[in-house]
Amino acid sequence: MAGAPAARGLPQVIGTGGRTGLRILLIVDHFGSGGAQRQIVELACGLKRRGHSVEMFAYFPRRDFFRPRLDAHGIRVHEYDKGPGFSPRVVAALARRIAAGDIDVAVSYLNSPNIYAELAKMLVPRVSLVVSERTSYRDDRFFVSAWLRRALHGVADHVVANSQAQCEWLRRKWWLRHRVSCIYNGLDTGLFAGERAAPPPGAELRLVAVGRVGPEKNALNLIRALVLLQRESGHAPQVTWVGEREGGRVGRRYCQRIEALLADSPEVRRRWCWLGVESDVPALLRAHDALIHPSLYEGLPNVVCEALAAGMPVLVSNVCDHPLLVSEGQRGFLFDPDDPTAIAAAIRRLAALGEAQWMEFSRNARRYARENLDLERMIAAYEGLFVQLLAGREAGQRPSRGDYP
Repeated sequence: MAGAPAARGLPQVIGTGGRTGLRILLIVDHFGSGGAQRQIVELACGLKRRGHSVEMFAYFPRRDFFRPRLDAHGIRVHEYDKGPGFSPRVVAALARRIAAGDIDVAVSYLNSPNIYAELAKMLVPRVSLVVSERTSYRDDRFFVSAWLRRALHGVADHVVANSQAQCEWLRRKWWLRHRVSCIYNGLDTGLFAGERAAPPPGAELRLVAVGRVGPEKNALNLIRALVLLQRESGHAPQVTWVGEREGGRVGRRYCQRIEALLADSPEVRRRWCWLGVESDVPALLRAHDALIHPSLYEGLPNVVCEALAAGMPVLVSNVCDHPLLVSEGQRGFLFDPDDPTAIAAAIRRLAALGEAQWMEFSRNARRYARENLDLERMIAAYEGLFVQLLAGREAGQRPSRGDYP
């Protein structure tokens, strides 16, 4: 933990009072507009504010949505253009960077960066390596490759999941049982407005959904639910979907199915808006009444956390950690993402809330975000893990299993 005593020769945190910080390298694929990219950039900036020496390594240059934030904090970025497919040269470049920078701790986010980081650690074993899984095991497409990825985690010193569901699943692997922690995503709750009043009586409900337009985000079943509402009651809420469309054959076919369904229901199509990528999330949330998030599986969705911080009721699929985040009937409503009828029922329940109930949901959401999802809490959790890792390395031990929520 952050307050743990440092072993002899261990760099001490937090960089005040003459103490020196840690040398940390954060590894990700690119700086595009993804949730994992946002979190690792926020982690880098937060660790830099706390007095640590922070660098970043990425291997898809020119995807730089979050790059200006790193530049503003004076964080050095090493970019390597790896080209298509697996690249042993990325492993070598990463190992050279770790060795040349005399890095204390390396942290990687996402499957491919984790693999590159673990292979680089084989070449530079003295570095303490933390790898982080940012989604659910339900995203595993092929059993053999998924098993090999988790087997390679045995090289890492610690594995962080950003959801309790994924953490518990990883702990079932005997070689990971005592080396997995859950650290929730963090956000600056001060950027978001406070409690939200209910929509005016008779006003059309305005819902917002945020996420890449692909099969796992489940826009198709949301539209089917809106068609049901339109058919049964003569109206459906306004829905704005924010996010880039998934590329590749699967993504294109999925978007074609969505457009065909919208074309068959002109009234729903009139109330549906594709907004594309949007950087000002707080403003986006202020312009809507509630968030709807129908994904089939998740790690810990940034937008649900942001909606809670903004005091918004949330309609969300009953998967992974969503029940912990929303708590049925406390901060929003849950539904079966495979059942358009259940999605429609959750929308009806939200629309039927009275003003007092709406305000209670809003207060509950804001309180939960402040207590559990604050950015500094996340950064302190990682910092505490790093100190524990380095102290254990000095003592010849691995850190014990723990949670850093």
